[in-house]
Amino acid sequence: MQKKIGVDPFTGGTHRMTSDEFFYKNKDKFDCIFIDALHHYNQVKKDINNSLKYINDGGIVLIHDCLPQNIEAQSVPRTTIDWNGDVWKAFVEIRTNSNLNTYTCFADHGIGVILKVGVILKGKNENPLNLNIKDYKKLKFLDYYKNHYEMMNIIEYEDLIKII
Repeated sequence: MQKKIGVDPFTGGTHRMTSDEFFYKNKDKFDCIFIDALHHYNQVKKDINNSLKYINDGGIVLIHDCLPQNIEAQSVPRTTIDWNGDVWKAFVEIRTNSNLNTYTCFADHGIGVILKVGVILKGKNENPLNLNIKDYKKLKFLDYYKNHYEMMNIIEYEDLIKII
């Protein structure tokens, strides 16, 4: 059975509520969760953590807008039409988790990919990010600009298809 659920408090989707409300009420597990939400570090971090609780083993979590092109595109609050917010900071933080394989596909403003290591996906994080940072929200765009290939573990679409 195919089941698709979209969550948005204002437009689109099948559930008119915030992601926090949805996950609080949710009892289902999913094969794929796509996060394209508020674009603020704190909310994206919550959405990622909630998604990991409800993803089936062997499932995939995708996060939109992980590769801002310039400082304006990642500023919070929003200052430009093309906007990623500081999604990248939440993704950098999750990349340090040794139980998750994480990549950023170089497509459509960057699609973060999280594969949970478990029963189906054996092993450990193949390319962990080792950072000694206490507060990822305080990362600066200059840090990202100088180190984004390593921080985001960027791969091409063709390579992502081989992995998943």
